[in-house]
Amino acid sequence: MSNIGDFMKGVDGSLGVGRGGGPLPGTSVLEPVVNQAFDVFAPPFTKAADGAAGTATADTIIFNNPYDFTLYVQSAKIVATAGTLTADNTNFATITIKTDNAAAGATGIALTLTTAITDSGNWATLIAKNFTVVTGANIALLPGANLFINIAKSGAGVVVPASVTTVRLRRGEY
Repeated sequence: MSNIGDFMKGVDGSLGVGRGGGPLPGTSVLEPVVNQAFDVFAPPFTKAADGAAGTATADTIIFNNPYDFTLYVQSAKIVATAGTLTADNTNFATITIKTDNAAAGATGIALTLTTAITDSGNWATLIAKNFTVVTGANIALLPGANLFINIAKSGAGVVVPASVTTVRLRRGEY
């Protein structure tokens, strides 16, 4: 079958067509590809370089879910747009993507990346780094809920260079 035909079979399976007894034959493999075609991206968050190694960034709103359905945090990337970062297992930054409950509740960590050698390693300009830890309990972004970024420092910290963070979200049940 053609690529478009395979895609359309995947759409059928992803949208629930033929779900009485499970997905249509041959759609289960294609569903992730189809889901990715409809993912939502929070607007890229641009951050200036830290003023000092110990400078932390408190919870900062980067997106509000304007839809009447839940979005789920899938992944995030951060790219240094100017400067580099030397990884260290003692003096590092922990960058988190957080969600709230749409009712002014406390934030919960959905994704985490550290600038330790054992996590993101050294950063080069214009090279993306993936957030590596997913906390499943906090990935739901309810209608009206907010998405935040937070940067905490360990040890003496490290200067996080000017960067852009992009978060990929997936639509929940229809």
